[in-house]
Amino acid sequence: MERRRVALIAAGVVLFAGVVAVLRTTGAGGPVAATSTSAPPPTSLAPYAAEGVLVPTAGPLPTQPRELEVSSGPRRLQVRWTGDSAGYEVRWGEPGRLDRSRLVTERVTQLDGLEDERMYEVAVYAVDAFGQRSEPGRATGTPHAFPTGDYAFADRFDQPDAPDPTRWRLASRGNCARATPGQGDDGRRLVLSSNCAAAPATLRSRTPFVLRDAEELGRFVVETDAPGGDGELVLDLVPGPVSLVSGDALPPDAVRLRVATSAGTTSVQVAVPAGTPTTAVREVPALETGLSHRWELALRRDGVRVLLDGDVVATSPAVPAWREATALVSVAGPTGQRAAVSLIAFDAAAASPPPWVPGPEVDVAVAVRAPAGGALTAMPGVTGGQLRMALLHSDASPEAPAFSVSVAGVVVPLRPALAGAPWRAGVAYPVVADLPAEALRVGASGELAVTLVTGLRVQATHVDLELSGSSPGTPPSTEKAPLIGHEPELARVNGTVLDASGETVPEGAAVQRGRMVFDLELAGRPGVALAGLAGFSLRVDDERVAVVPTAAGGPGVAGRYRFALDTSDLSLGPHMIEVRLFATSGETRPTSAYIPFFVGR
Repeated sequence: MERRRVALIAAGVVLFAGVVAVLRTTGAGGPVAATSTSAPPPTSLAPYAAEGVLVPTAGPLPTQPRELEVSSGPRRLQVRWTGDSAGYEVRWGEPGRLDRSRLVTERVTQLDGLEDERMYEVAVYAVDAFGQRSEPGRATGTPHAFPTGDYAFADRFDQPDAPDPTRWRLASRGNCARATPGQGDDGRRLVLSSNCAAAPATLRSRTPFVLRDAEELGRFVVETDAPGGDGELVLDLVPGPVSLVSGDALPPDAVRLRVATSAGTTSVQVAVPAGTPTTAVREVPALETGLSHRWELALRRDGVRVLLDGDVVATSPAVPAWREATALVSVAGPTGQRAAVSLIAFDAAAASPPPWVPGPEVDVAVAVRAPAGGALTAMPGVTGGQLRMALLHSDASPEAPAFSVSVAGVVVPLRPALAGAPWRAGVAYPVVADLPAEALRVGASGELAVTLVTGLRVQATHVDLELSGSSPGTPPSTEKAPLIGHEPELARVNGTVLDASGETVPEGAAVQRGRMVFDLELAGRPGVALAGLAGFSLRVDDERVAVVPTAAGGPGVAGRYRFALDTSDLSLGPHMIEVRLFATSGETRPTSAYIPFFVGR
């Protein structure tokens, strides 16, 4: 049986005879609360080994981390070191007061939410598989801010209600994404999080990107985390009122920078609808997850340059055919991927966003004919609005049909947001409606009801309402929805069944009665800080056979373990090993993974 990674969830993953069943302790309404009779999970464990079971034991203390290097950036430090331990504890703070800590498995980490021009001390401890700690490696560093005085527009997202609604709008498919002020170690940054695989979370600037009359027409600057595995970062400049761009179907005259990671490599591409080659100036190194970088898309009269942390990495002959564009920043990746943004800036001609008027939620329905109006209330001070939508369809027609929307009994035509935008099945088509004041009336729910009048099967994947006028009322609450996937996680389980001689049992083969070996690896995800590990238990067919504490000198992180198990009393046929991990904090739920094996003669 080859090594297999088993997903960790609250109640476990059952994998048996080629069938995978996922059991969750969360339902549609969120986590299920424990009953009053439920005992809380343990946060410390006592060692145990059943008769005939040999368990691993701790050895000498791990070796001290070496060659600590600290590099500075705006409100952050990046720390690297060398070592061969399964995990590490990083502590930092003002000299003599290391009051923050993190558990990682990589030999690099980024410390965020720091104060510029203030010295910090960093200590890194190697942590072995049993929680034993080495002597620390120590270093100091001082964050330094990059100057932003020359930018026509800049946002560092360090305000408690980021993103500022007067500057930004979030666009995503359905309710897939959040844009939320960073918490804890992500403090003073904007965190984009998603719960839909491959569905981008797009941040639209309300301030237009306007070219200047110079050799360098303008520069689009973004500081953000490197895309995670199979993730991407996209910077779009689109000459029109769009809120997002679907996939690779670029609108006319758009200019795009796409940074993608896959299989440990990073690719950089400049794209325009007509297609222009991207020339690599130098190879982009594999970017480590969780570390921030500065990307710059520089538009020039002779083409485009892409800069990574100040160095040119790619060029393209693409030249913009417009003077003003909408700027979009998108991140996408597997479900649960998160990206923190610490700066978006325009080095371009001066421009200002339109006045911001708080608006209602918009509810969109699709119908063949406009509905009858009901009892509605006008929005005080509002003189008009622009409704932006992205329509997903399966129509095979070569050109887009005419659309209209009915709002408060007023029928308004929909027009393409961009002339010549592609009308393709499966590709979101951007449209715009200019709404008069008499259409901007809400019902008892406070929502603006919009009906898309068409006989086609169409879905509005994104809706964005911009109002004009004034708002004499109280602005809406700035309370943000919680981050997606922010709960600390324990290490992930890799399990391998070996025969008595320590050789891997081939896929589908059985182990002989007598002795078998179980090789267990607990590993973290790149760029992800882990919850402290108190230890784990091993059960065979729901019978406890071993308990291994992993917090000898403090919370454990990860490690490699090998067990010898007695199979003499097991029946012929299929059996199951359960590995259950327990955290040192009661706030982190235990996780289980199940690994099957077969016993033969």
